[in-house]
Amino acid sequence: MKCLIRFAVMIVATVVALSSSAEEIAATGKAVPELSGFDDWMQAFMREHNIPGGQLAIVRNGKLVYARGFGWADREAKEPVEPESLFRIASVSKPITAVAILKLVDQGKLKLDDKVLDHLKYEPHFEEGGKLDERWNQVTIRHCLTHTGGWDREKSYDPMFQAHRMAKSMKIDLPILPEHVIRYQLGQPLDFEPGERYAYSNFGYCLLGRVIEKLTGQPYEKHVQDEVLRPLGITRARIGGSLEDQRAEGEVRYYDVKGEPGKAIVGPGAGEKEVPVSYGVWRQETLDAHGGYNEADDGTRANLLTGDSVRDMIGAHVMITAATDAKPARFYGLGWFTEPAPGQRAFIARHGGALACTAASLMHFPDGTNLAVLFNLGQDKDGKFLGRGIEGPLTELVRPVKDWPANP
Repeated sequence: MKCLIRFAVMIVATVVALSSSAEEIAATGKAVPELSGFDDWMQAFMREHNIPGGQLAIVRNGKLVYARGFGWADREAKEPVEPESLFRIASVSKPITAVAILKLVDQGKLKLDDKVLDHLKYEPHFEEGGKLDERWNQVTIRHCLTHTGGWDREKSYDPMFQAHRMAKSMKIDLPILPEHVIRYQLGQPLDFEPGERYAYSNFGYCLLGRVIEKLTGQPYEKHVQDEVLRPLGITRARIGGSLEDQRAEGEVRYYDVKGEPGKAIVGPGAGEKEVPVSYGVWRQETLDAHGGYNEADDGTRANLLTGDSVRDMIGAHVMITAATDAKPARFYGLGWFTEPAPGQRAFIARHGGALACTAASLMHFPDGTNLAVLFNLGQDKDGKFLGRGIEGPLTELVRPVKDWPANP
């Protein structure tokens, strides 16, 4: 199980350029003949969706056995991407935040059933006639980890992408920071009783990031780098920049399928200027604990959590979908989607990441196989997130492999 935690914070990324749907997509990294089926799937998936770039990495029993990139870091400049290139990972940041929280639990600094407002003290922003929803006082760390805190973006909105609305209401300048989001939400009613049901919430992980800062006295990014990433030998991971001129050394370029601009919330002209969707329509730094990370590097093994915390992390805490004849029941653990492995008592753990410019998935199988895939385009031509078509096919590729390479 130690390799699960290691792999949850290890993302290696490269990209692909397509000049025609039939042309072979150039690959970087060492070819692994035993795993050529993964090469074939990556190329077919990328051709089907006209994806500029993608990368796939596989760890088996703590050893990196496959790491291949396809194409360019910058399609226009024909800039190749190396295996250590940085890449936005969107909500694959959530398992990283979960590890940081559970490490504080293991250290006795935090309990999963602590009330969030016992740790965070922000002055609510009330709009006319507003008042504190008393159910806020019931929200726990566990609720935030399991998406049961009371926020439902399908019923109301996703607080992490409401910068213009919040700035206008609070009469403040852009950009919106995490503390502004929290103050605004404290003045809004919850969508349901905390703990009542599951509803995926980026905002809950924003709160967890602030709890980490409160308990450690460090910025979220620095604490995660010092206490989660560096012990694993990962030194280049960082919160991504929002603007194109903030592209880090070795970072890929991002693309969106529609190519339509949006109104900037960060940088010159924030609030008025139209900018590419991938650069400035949201503030990457504000997404930090739920979707802000750039990742790279192959780290070393380390014990970050107790065995009990690892098992708890990928357990079945809240049901998302019931079992059918075709599919097993699906659950959410502590920072991971989980489902029973066929014929086993163990769980398969996964987490996807989705932005207009990013599709990502991190997958753990009970046999010691861990897999990460990334693309620098997040949607298909119809605007549907690409991540929904990733995990099923890759699971089917993993299952029949019997002879994994020992020294790729």
